[in-house]
Amino acid sequence: MSADDRADVHIREPISNSLNQWDAMATDLAAAWPAIAARIRALNAASPQGGGADGVSFSSSYLAGGGPERFLRDTEELVKEISGSGPLLRATVSNTLTTEQAIDLGLTNAYRRA
Repeated sequence: MSADDRADVHIREPISNSLNQWDAMATDLAAAWPAIAARIRALNAASPQGGGADGVSFSSSYLAGGGPERFLRDTEELVKEISGSGPLLRATVSNTLTTEQAIDLGLTNAYRRA
């Protein structure tokens, strides 16, 4: 692709806008997660399934393999990962675009010397 072909490709702004949307989503998710987790824990603590045979059977299946607490821990880790990935993505994209620009300038200068 020549420099003239690339003149119409404006990638920084769409990427920046997308990363801004990601950051907003991640911030909202991180802010909402503690209340969601607390609500799930409160609902589980109420034990609406009861202590009868059906309730005990349900609880046994529901709590197997770590049950809702495992889900909550795993989800909390995922929320942290999502929240932390915005700055990492932004740095990666910036480095890629800067490298691409440097390569483009280097190739242009090399062709001028030849």
